[in-house]
Amino acid sequence: MTRPEKRYFKLYLARHSGNSATGNHAQLFDAVAAMEQYDERALRKAFSDAPFVKHFAIAKRRLYETILLSLDAFHAESSVDARLRRTLHQTEILHARGLYPEAERMLRSVRALAQEHEKHSILLQVVEWEHRLLERTNYGEATPETLGTLAGTAQEHLLQWELHEALWQLKSRTFLTLYRRGKARTEKDRSELEEIRRNPLLENGRIPASARSRYLYHHVRAALAYALGDAQASITELECNAELLRPGAGWAQEEPNLLFGVLSNLAYLHMRAGRHERALELLKEFRKLPLQLPQAPSPDLELKVFAMGTSLELTLWARAGRFDKAVEKLAAAEAGLEHYHDRLSTLRKAGIQFQAAWVLLGHGRAEEALRWSHRLLNEPGIEHHRELFALARLLNVLLLLELDRRDLLVYALRNTERHLKAHQRTFRCEEAILRFVHRRLKAEQAEEVHNLLAQLHGELVELAEDPLEGAVFDHFDPLVWVEGHLTGRTMSQAAQERAERRSLSCASDREAA
Repeated sequence: MTRPEKRYFKLYLARHSGNSATGNHAQLFDAVAAMEQYDERALRKAFSDAPFVKHFAIAKRRLYETILLSLDAFHAESSVDARLRRTLHQTEILHARGLYPEAERMLRSVRALAQEHEKHSILLQVVEWEHRLLERTNYGEATPETLGTLAGTAQEHLLQWELHEALWQLKSRTFLTLYRRGKARTEKDRSELEEIRRNPLLENGRIPASARSRYLYHHVRAALAYALGDAQASITELECNAELLRPGAGWAQEEPNLLFGVLSNLAYLHMRAGRHERALELLKEFRKLPLQLPQAPSPDLELKVFAMGTSLELTLWARAGRFDKAVEKLAAAEAGLEHYHDRLSTLRKAGIQFQAAWVLLGHGRAEEALRWSHRLLNEPGIEHHRELFALARLLNVLLLLELDRRDLLVYALRNTERHLKAHQRTFRCEEAILRFVHRRLKAEQAEEVHNLLAQLHGELVELAEDPLEGAVFDHFDPLVWVEGHLTGRTMSQAAQERAERRSLSCASDREAA
């Protein structure tokens, strides 16, 4: 709880119990608030003489319920949803007391606010109350036209709600595939995603009237384009959503995390395409966004900003070959992972850990990178995210090779191959890297090692342009590692040269267009 929330809780207790300083709730609340980590044994010992300790579970439950009531009162006006629920409840109270004109006026204010913010589920509840107000007079104030208008309004709200739900389902099917299996790597994956893409709701030009549904429409189309390897189409859809969300009017103010997500995805895709300046502009906009919010970010938004911002910065600096800049962010990343550990999803944590291992390798600190790699591979639940888990195993093999840990490398190599085969993830890019590691273990002469690196380099250059194989390069760039060893340069130098080549290629494409 924040300090204002804690202060309000004491006032709430005083107002409702008249005993804020010495009551059971207040004492127990102060004792728990003073703890860095919750320790029930210490609490029982501290309150061993208090009668409520005999029924400690009940005391905790009542304190929990009282805190929730206090927070409900404190945040009663904190969001549009909260205001709408509160005003609907007030409508119910007025109606129950027979104050029908007052209830009707209150209902009109609910309708106006819900329409402004496109809260279709609330608008359906408004229609339900309008039914009750008509029934109250035994339809004395109703006409066939009135009923027809009300039916049309209800049908419109229902259609808007159903459209939004249908788009949400399409989005969730898409992201379930992306989060679990990653971008399309097989024709089967591509076929499944193309089937979603062909849904009539996602057709070109079929843009919904509701702003919320428009956001979902572009969001799903952007995700599908990315998953299918069409980066430019994904950028186009994301730009539509950035335009939709940037003004911050109406419903967009209630969900600022949406714009954070759009900006971070745009920055990444522009960097991946070689548009480094545009990517850094979007990163600056991302950083400034929390300062432009009308109120301080909620704990939920703080968590999302940390996760998205950390992953974005590590990725952008690595793509630009500035591994030194990325490494500077790792202390804050470590602190954030510790602070948000219980609330971060496995995928968010693992994504940051993967990037940390990669940038440390790029900065020449492979020993530290290996520790992050092992931490990632031991993350509970990581095996459900098959693409990231497979690539994490691959990076772990490269780190062991970099450190010449041959005893561990042979074991890790064999396990990685078994894992990829068991999960049908023996794709060409992974096969090329693992084949290289096998041959590298047997190579003794410098010339032989150089030839193996040159061969792997040629294979990876070709695979990087393959839509089904290029997915590997969204997580890290093995070409940077190969080029560094092949030419004797640092990985930073190799990455910066690759970034420059991408930028020049991007500029040439723009001129040609």
